[in-house]
Amino acid sequence: MLKRLPRPLALVAGSALVLTGLFAVPAAAHAADDAPSDSALSGLKINEIETDGKPDWAELINTGTQPLDASGSVLTGRENAVSLTLPSGTVIAPGAVYVAESDTFKLKKGDELSLFAPDGTTLLDSYEWGDFHLDTYGRVPNGTGDFVQQAASSKGGLNPETTDPTDPTDPDDDSWKAIKVNEVTSANDDPTHDGYELVNTGDTDVDVASWKQADSTSNPAALDAPNGTVVPAHGYLVLLSNQGLSSDGDSLKLYLPDGSTIVDIASWGANDAQPGSWSRCADATGSFVHTAAASWGASNAEACAGTIIPPSDPGNGGEVDCQTEAASGSGPAIAGGIAWPGSQDWKVSDNVCQFVTPLSGQDVSGLDIDPSEPDVMWAAKNKSSVFRLVKSGDTWVPDTANDWGAGKAIVFPGGSGQPDSEGITVGPDGFLYVTTERDNANSGVPLESVLRYDPDAAGTTLQPTTQWVLTADLADAIDPVKADSNLGFEGITWVPDSYLTENAFVDQSTGAAYDPADYPGHGTGLFFTALEKNGHLYAYALNADGSFHRVATIDTGLPMIQDTQWDPDAQRVWAVADNTSAGSATLLKIDAEGAFAVDRIYDRPTGLPDYNLEGFAIAPNSTCVDGVKEVIRSDDGNNRGHSLWSGTISCDLALGPQGPNPPAEADPTVTATPSTVKAGGTTTIKAEGLAAGTQYTVVLHSDPVTLGSAVADADGKLTLKDVVIPATTAVGAHTITLAASADPGTVLASVAFTVTAALTTPPPATTPAGDGKPVALASTGAEPLPWVALSSLFLLLGAGLVLTRVRARAGRVTR
Repeated sequence: MLKRLPRPLALVAGSALVLTGLFAVPAAAHAADDAPSDSALSGLKINEIETDGKPDWAELINTGTQPLDASGSVLTGRENAVSLTLPSGTVIAPGAVYVAESDTFKLKKGDELSLFAPDGTTLLDSYEWGDFHLDTYGRVPNGTGDFVQQAASSKGGLNPETTDPTDPTDPDDDSWKAIKVNEVTSANDDPTHDGYELVNTGDTDVDVASWKQADSTSNPAALDAPNGTVVPAHGYLVLLSNQGLSSDGDSLKLYLPDGSTIVDIASWGANDAQPGSWSRCADATGSFVHTAAASWGASNAEACAGTIIPPSDPGNGGEVDCQTEAASGSGPAIAGGIAWPGSQDWKVSDNVCQFVTPLSGQDVSGLDIDPSEPDVMWAAKNKSSVFRLVKSGDTWVPDTANDWGAGKAIVFPGGSGQPDSEGITVGPDGFLYVTTERDNANSGVPLESVLRYDPDAAGTTLQPTTQWVLTADLADAIDPVKADSNLGFEGITWVPDSYLTENAFVDQSTGAAYDPADYPGHGTGLFFTALEKNGHLYAYALNADGSFHRVATIDTGLPMIQDTQWDPDAQRVWAVADNTSAGSATLLKIDAEGAFAVDRIYDRPTGLPDYNLEGFAIAPNSTCVDGVKEVIRSDDGNNRGHSLWSGTISCDLALGPQGPNPPAEADPTVTATPSTVKAGGTTTIKAEGLAAGTQYTVVLHSDPVTLGSAVADADGKLTLKDVVIPATTAVGAHTITLAASADPGTVLASVAFTVTAALTTPPPATTPAGDGKPVALASTGAEPLPWVALSSLFLLLGAGLVLTRVRARAGRVTR
């Protein structure tokens, strides 16, 4: 219990609290009287932001008609928990701007800048951006418009009404093709910290003033050019990266002014770009190697002739020119995952650099096996193109028929723009449905849409027949004012109405059972789109006239999602993650409430590299051989020049029923004969009502001991003969359980079992011999008897000690 304070001390403490309150209240009131009112500050807005400067800064604008006293207003950066208070006397004229900056006010990628009134709690304005630096972003129109990337900083002045950078390159002039990235460093040593060198192999000077650059995760942004912007003919130009380059492995990408056409890429692994440089040997044309010496502004010949440091991973970063980016780190796998139900050893299944197009290296994202032709697979590239792939042995290669040999470009309606194509699926009409998260010609603005293309159309460019623009409908997740343009739609799949109605799927927009007749013109199913930012699926009825209706939002159990697939054989929907969740996948079913729920969580196969695996395609059961079929994942970073990885999955995942009214099925049963056995003895276990060809595992509880595994025969039965009950099993009541080996956590049947005292001379151990295929012997834990004996000794000693103390106290009382 709590002890009371001595009465004098309690009185002093209480008096101190009262006096503190009396003095504090008037002081706070006085401070509030001096601060500008919130209504007067309502016209103060964030107008321009630089997050990769020296220092970082934010420009504020007075959008009102009267001078505005901004003294004491506070700017905060979320990620570094930094703040900057405007000094006393900060008065901004109507329509004028004020630049707030400090060496200690540092903003990051994926940050949020907030502007508060002097009270520190009243929010006046804020802006959040994705995983890239702002260099610079400003409102257009000033103070009221959206934030867009500036062609050049307008720090301390008003933003120009148009911020689209002009392209000085003559469309008929291909001199830019003579420019190559020749050297890179991730070291922070001035004057070349995070620097890179361009080489010009042509006979004409090339001005790169309006070109753009990015690292492995950022959007293309203006160059940092302290040494000018002209690369002389047969000469060199040293630039500084506009993003910090990681020593743990990164990429440097150089773009033309459109921000989409890649000029060149350099990628490296951990510590490969420092000390020294990541250098081409020979200049402009050779592969990149780690040279101990740098050679800025000159040929790499001398550095290449010197010490060469072995790469941290010989197969990673810069091994091939088409590699998009180095392998990145991994986030944690989804909790509760079980082993992948197929092959653990996966292999590459494409040719090196087979997906290169004029706009980019590999960048393969979405995949889908054609439901009418299982030897045909469709692939979407981020940079405005799709491929039709066919099987050549174990390799998926581009189809050469109908102009598909180099893939086909895709455009928006009217032939404009550069769709950032992410997901792809074949609809019931045989047309291709492709998701976009932005137009790469306007890369800072989200554009969540679905485009429909005729794959049989002639020519090398596909024109969309229909576009469904869904950005506004996703305002609850994607803010068009914020930098969510790289966190939008990824995968897409089509789910038939017959499956949804059979399992009483609930339409969230009506709260009633989904009725396809409510959406005339939508066809015979719903399209499920995967939104990367929150890991959710959005089920849409897409009408032929371009209108749409959202039917449901589905939590997949993934924090971020990269692809989704309808599996007609399993009657489930797949949701898959990349390395943000260590390649985990969830399998979704319709639950008893008519909503989609996670049925299984699978870990990434152990032999599949933890790359940026975005696409996911699964073959139909018609292709099963020896109980397995093919599964393909695509690596968006195409490490080592490969984009496709193939493995297998079981054709029978031993899934249970689903929906509010699952079909009646025979309940599995398990028996043990005899049901009472001495420890070390044997019993025979039989099970019925099982799925033929499925492997099951039998476990003895309470302390779990696997007794054996077997595959059910054609009649759904299995037998484990002469199963040995471990001699160390505790005497008493136990339970024997049966579960599918692919889902050991779900008990299908159980039976009571009793163990009596062990035999003095235990019989020899025998292996369970099943009618199916025995897989494992019993496994046991530690021997319990020594611990029981030791525990009993301690109990006796404790009892004696207690008795002695009681007698001693009794003696003191009687005296």
